Amino acid sequence: MKRFLNTLRFLTRIPVRTSGEFDEEFYKGMYYFPLIGFIIGLIMYVVSLLLGILLPGDALVISIMVVFLEVIITGGLHLDGLGDTADAFFSNRDKEKMLEIMKDSRLGTNSLLAILFNILIKVGIITTFLNRGMSYMIVAMPAISRLVVILLAKKTESPRENGMGNVFIGKATNSMIIIGFVYTMIILAGFLYLINGMQITGMYAPMGCIFIGIVITALVESLIKKSSIKKIGGITGDVLGYGIEVAEIVFIIVVYISAVLLF
Repeated sequence: MKRFLNTLRFLTRIPVRTSGEFDEEFYKGMYYFPLIGFIIGLIMYVVSLLLGILLPGDALVISIMVVFLEVIITGGLHLDGLGDTADAFFSNRDKEKMLEIMKDSRLGTNSLLAILFNILIKVGIITTFLNRGMSYMIVAMPAISRLVVILLAKKTESPRENGMGNVFIGKATNSMIIIGFVYTMIILAGFLYLINGMQITGMYAPMGCIFIGIVITALVESLIKKSSIKKIGGITGDVLGYGIEVAEIVFIIVVYISAVLLF
């Protein structure tokens, strides 16, 4: 429980009390990544329902507020990684210059565009989810992104001696991925079962879309990993944040396309 709370505090701005004791095996908190993503998504989902009561028919406004809520919950941590990595990777510079760009607090053009389109795509697709009665995908989005990002931390290293993400980089294991995948699917299936009036038949299409989304998003994360290793010689904390944000976008795009074909 202590490790879970410490990991929750690390990944979010949710106020939790922790002992503050140093945990030599804090990297094992990666087991909780998908669960923390589920908690973030559940908060977003509940707020979207409440806003739906207050603002019936205003799906776009609700979507904007839900995406803003996610930024508040995470403290913009992953968006920061998205921006820094976009600035570095699309700068066409050498390894050392890219690492220097990642540490630069200034906002570049690539960073601005990456963050802007990230938010626009989320708002647009979540609006569609709300209009199509698929608001439950708001829960799946952060859970799946934090599941597949574990792939980035497996069998790699950090090009920096010190970095916030170093506690996780290179320490992910197959058991973390497998256990994370199994309990994530169980939690999401249970969630869909409850909101579907405890009827199994209505769960097949959503779970199918989620599974397809996981597979394709995992493939994209593998490409990000290969690209990062080629460009900077490994993975940094910024790249992990980049991976989470890209995973959310890829997942909801794939789910949207799958839903159009299956529903």
